[in-house]
Amino acid sequence: DFNALIQLMNNSGRYYKLNLQNLSSGRQPTIEFRQHSATTNYEKVSTWVRFCVAFCVNSAKLAPPTPFASSRSLDYKFNALFQYVIKDRALRDYYTLRREELSHHGGVIENSCCTSCVSGGQCTAHTKRRRN
Repeated sequence: DFNALIQLMNNSGRYYKLNLQNLSSGRQPTIEFRQHSATTNYEKVSTWVRFCVAFCVNSAKLAPPTPFASSRSLDYKFNALFQYVIKDRALRDYYTLRREELSHHGGVIENSCCTSCVSGGQCTAHTKRRRN
C-alpha cells in the first residue's frame, strides 16, 4: 500500500533524507532526496548519488513490488531493497558495511549531531533551526 510506504519512510513529517510527503499530499508528483551528511569523502558522495539514481531509474522502469508482510524484519527489507530495486551489488556491499559500522559506533559517527541525523530521521535540533 502506497500510504503505508509513506508512513514507514516519513512517519512524522517531511524532514527525512527521502521525503515522500508530496506524493502523499498530492501537492506535486515528486520525491525529495535531502542532503547527505556533510563530507568530503568521495566514496560516500558517489555511492549516495549512485543509490539515488538507481532508486529513481529502476523504480520507474520495474514493475511495482509486492508489499512486505508486517512481520518482515528490517534486515529482510534492507536486502530486498538492494535485490529488487537498486540491483547493484557494489552499492549493497557498501551500505551493508556502513550499517555494520554504524551499529558498532552506536549510530553516531563523524560530524553527525545524533543518531537520528545519521539514520535519516527527524532531528529535533535541525527541525527547530528550519522553523526559525
